[in-house]
Amino acid sequence: MIVSTIPQFPDTKVSISFFEQVGNAEEIRSKMSDLSTSFAFVDPKMICSQEQIYSAIYKTLIEVNYNKMRTRNLNSECVLCLSPTSNISDAFQKFGIKDDSTELICLKFHNDTDNLNKEQLTTELSSIVTGVEIEFNDKNLSKFYDETLIRKIYKLNNQFKPKDVKDLSRALVNAIQLRGI
Repeated sequence: MIVSTIPQFPDTKVSISFFEQVGNAEEIRSKMSDLSTSFAFVDPKMICSQEQIYSAIYKTLIEVNYNKMRTRNLNSECVLCLSPTSNISDAFQKFGIKDDSTELICLKFHNDTDNLNKEQLTTELSSIVTGVEIEFNDKNLSKFYDETLIRKIYKLNNQFKPKDVKDLSRALVNAIQLRGI
């Protein structure tokens, strides 16, 4: 698990966990209404880099700061901020976990008043997710992302030929930051 702080928003921390070999995605999805205030669950097939997640986190915090949130909480707003469109249900269908997901990224926002205990948070997550936690890094993300699906969702035409994952990531981050402008 990684706990990060965005420099412009020092009062908010974000914990990020990455799981593979998840065996209960369908159960997690069925409990989403109960868990929605706790965690954001993201399908890593749509995530090619840490930069993409951090860009969505940053955009979420900006939306909150300027009272522009469109969803009920920070976690769901972050899933929406990954999307190149403003359609909330579409964002959850494309970026949220599916019943057959075998990998997932879990995000949770913590404000300065929260007692952030990594061990307690890890215990809480392990009671929700049946899977193996792996390090959240670009190397592990590169094993699971689906470039064809990403191209389709972000509407990247065939003329755009990224040299590497970094180029693809920059295009996706630009789409995230430009949505709604």
